Amino acid sequence: MAEAESSAKTNIPTWAPVALGVLALALGALALYFFVRDENDHPANDSADVGFVRDMSVHHAQAVEMANIAYRRTDDPAIALMARDIADTQQFQIGMMTGWLDVWGLPVSAGDPVMSWMGDYDMTLPSPPPGLEDDDMAGMDHSATPESGGAETPLMPGMATPSEVAALETLPVDEMNAQFLRLMIRHHQGGVAMAQAELELGKDDMVKNFAQQVVNTQDAEIATMTTMLNELTAGGAAPDDGSMPDMATPIAATPESTAEGQ
Repeated sequence: MAEAESSAKTNIPTWAPVALGVLALALGALALYFFVRDENDHPANDSADVGFVRDMSVHHAQAVEMANIAYRRTDDPAIALMARDIADTQQFQIGMMTGWLDVWGLPVSAGDPVMSWMGDYDMTLPSPPPGLEDDDMAGMDHSATPESGGAETPLMPGMATPSEVAALETLPVDEMNAQFLRLMIRHHQGGVAMAQAELELGKDDMVKNFAQQVVNTQDAEIATMTTMLNELTAGGAAPDDGSMPDMATPIAATPESTAEGQ
């Protein structure tokens, strides 16, 4: 059994070389884009675009942390595959966003309260999955900064509390499987809402293209994880047909890819 679980986690899928090739081409296109772009043509430090990039990097970091815990502990191949996909994709995107800030000559963190780039934007999240309480947006610590940490209130929409993340390390594996899906569904709901705010408030085509990728990918993953959670809580295992739904290969966001997607 242990050997089968190990194989399910370590076998390299046949599409991996193709995905790496696409990723290399995308990174090359991104490098070319920055080479030809005017060095002064970038979002301002106090813009919605920059605030979104900074906050989404922190938001993504928690998703990577939870996904790595689930991947290491789960005995369910479908959950292992989902967790690995989330961790790989969002870690890549963190690197991409950090790279943008570096090229723009801006710090990764400005010390501003989280979500301050939204102003008075009205954000409403859908109901969380069964088993999680409906976290009130008014209960968010909007005076917090990413560095403050430690509080038992979520920093941003959809984020888990520190104790909820820590519990993934100690819950029995079958309970951890279900709780990981609940927390990640809620996390994705928050990420989608933040990306939709960027689409309305942002000005930079490249950042808005990335926000649209977040909406598309995470909406699809929410649907998949909801099905998996329903199967688990109904007494079965997460569906495993040997493949995952059409998850997005990490693509570097450029205005050119925005035009292609329209």
